[in-house]
Amino acid sequence: MNYRHLFHAGNFADVLKHGVLAILIEALKTKDKPFALLDTHAGRGRYDLMSDEAQRSPEFRGGIARLLAADPTRLASLKPYLDLVRRLNQDEPALRHYPGSPLIAQALMREGDRLLLVEKHPEEAAALRRAMGRDPRVHLHE
Repeated sequence: MNYRHLFHAGNFADVLKHGVLAILIEALKTKDKPFALLDTHAGRGRYDLMSDEAQRSPEFRGGIARLLAADPTRLASLKPYLDLVRRLNQDEPALRHYPGSPLIAQALMREGDRLLLVEKHPEEAAALRRAMGRDPRVHLHE
């Protein structure tokens, strides 16, 4: 199956998955020891919610857009995740950029932690490589 996540980025399932990921990373950081995360279906790392693909079925409106509009006092455990989404969009007039799991992990990890990413689709892997930059904590396998 040729699944392209860009059509579904930021939907309610992403919000659940990415919120839990951020909470788990924050919990791992309470220990002194470094950790390693493995993402076997990494995707492109960063999604443009204004792209043609995302706009065909703008599922992000019922996911991340709805969450960002909610009362922040009720979402304290999701603050690191939501702060990252807001930072990615600080120079935009509206919600445009959405972080995938690799970008969330990269943003929340410490210096000694490691991120192992696997992406099979060549276009997605190339986009992921660009999104991750030259971070020595990140190892990408295509």
